[in-house]
Amino acid sequence: MTIAVLEKILPLDTNHGAGVEASPHAEANRADTSESELKHPTKELDSESLVELMADFRAYNKQLAKSRHDLEPIGKLLNTFSKDLKELSSSLVDLEKQSNDLTQDSKFNKEVTKRLEQVIQQKVLPPDAIKDILKEDLSNHYLEKVQLVLEKALPDAATLIEAKVMERFRDFMIEKIRSLRAERSTPSQNVQQQLLEANNLYVFLQVRQPVLADQLKQAYFHTMRWYYKSKFAKYIYALEKVQRKPLDGPVFLRPIILSSFEQRLKALGTKERCIPSQLAETIPTTYYMEFILRQFLTALEDNATAEYYFVVEFFHHGEEKDHSWVSEVFGDVFDLSTSFLQYLVNGTSDIFGILLLIEAIQQARERLTNNHVPIIDAHLNSLLLQLWPMVTRNIDLNCEYLKRNIVKTPKSLAPLQISQQFGLFYLALLNFREDHGPISLRIGRVRDDFENGLTKASAHFKGVNREIFLYNNYFLVLNILKNEAAEAEAEIKHFQSLADAYLTTRS
Repeated sequence: MTIAVLEKILPLDTNHGAGVEASPHAEANRADTSESELKHPTKELDSESLVELMADFRAYNKQLAKSRHDLEPIGKLLNTFSKDLKELSSSLVDLEKQSNDLTQDSKFNKEVTKRLEQVIQQKVLPPDAIKDILKEDLSNHYLEKVQLVLEKALPDAATLIEAKVMERFRDFMIEKIRSLRAERSTPSQNVQQQLLEANNLYVFLQVRQPVLADQLKQAYFHTMRWYYKSKFAKYIYALEKVQRKPLDGPVFLRPIILSSFEQRLKALGTKERCIPSQLAETIPTTYYMEFILRQFLTALEDNATAEYYFVVEFFHHGEEKDHSWVSEVFGDVFDLSTSFLQYLVNGTSDIFGILLLIEAIQQARERLTNNHVPIIDAHLNSLLLQLWPMVTRNIDLNCEYLKRNIVKTPKSLAPLQISQQFGLFYLALLNFREDHGPISLRIGRVRDDFENGLTKASAHFKGVNREIFLYNNYFLVLNILKNEAAEAEAEIKHFQSLADAYLTTRS
């Protein structure tokens, strides 16, 4: 075996000692040779070639075993890495899923938070709103704020707020009612105006606490009964101090009364405010009784109108139909009114004054009707019922005087003075007939008594003088009616026919 063969079998790294690596090209050629020999196993190999191949195989196998040994840690590492990579991949999938879930949860939470913020903002009561509920002056505007707060408040909080509002309104109304009873009481109109500015709060209370609302209403009515009684009692006392023009006999005895009737009637139709009580006590002038009653009626009318409007608006919300409260508030005033009227007409024979009292009451009724205030109409009717019997009595008194005096012996053919007085008296009665039905029946009686008395008086004359006497007296009455009561056509026609009848007889 030669050295060349041995070198092939046991290759020596000739460059190892010198630190020079074998040529890659040589290694490649050897590998190619071995590969070529392997690809052609049918090729006949000599012993040397076989030995070489075996040597190469063993070297390759040894190198392969070494490489495998060297690669075992790497394989383990790769297996571990592969396992970790699978676990990491699985973790990433889980993380991606969790991330998606968290994203969805985050969007949901944002939406929930947004809605909760809106709800909280709606439900949370601002400190200023609470302060307004506790401190702000009561009014309908105050109630509007309360209602806005109640819409936001939770049920328990809303209950507390409602209780506080009702408590404040109760105290407010009690304070106003007490102010009417104070030593220096507040005028009722001022109190009513203050209550009307918060009238919706009474509705608020009435819905939630109807018993308390009714108690407050009754407290107000009782207080106003006392208030009006005390005020009107003082006013009547002052009016009773006013000096009156007395008349204690038939109007035929007081020519000035007969001639002043038209002026008195016109004065009754003028619009004037009632005299204050302080002034009424000190007035030195004397007045007819209808002027004095008119002062009282004006005060009653004004107060009744103001009270009616207030009660309807505040307690009945503009839909009042039951007037039972009127007697609670004005019952004592009506009693005072009745007594005051009796005081005015007691002992008087002023038939014109009594008729003018009726006119004053009728005018008050008309004004109240025009203002849609029906609450004292029944009382005014009761006053009229007091006066009409007095009208009858006083007409009887004047008719008796007329009959007694007209039949006295006439001294001339000239018209009698009493005929002129009758004309003025008759004229006054005619002015009342259109508006006051009951007077119509009495007018006929007065005229009949005059005509009968005048016929008896004419018996003192004979022949033509009798007709002249009757004509002159009827013609006087006719002229009075034509000049002062041209609209009384039926009465004018009646006396015209009488005058014409005696004028025809004369001719």
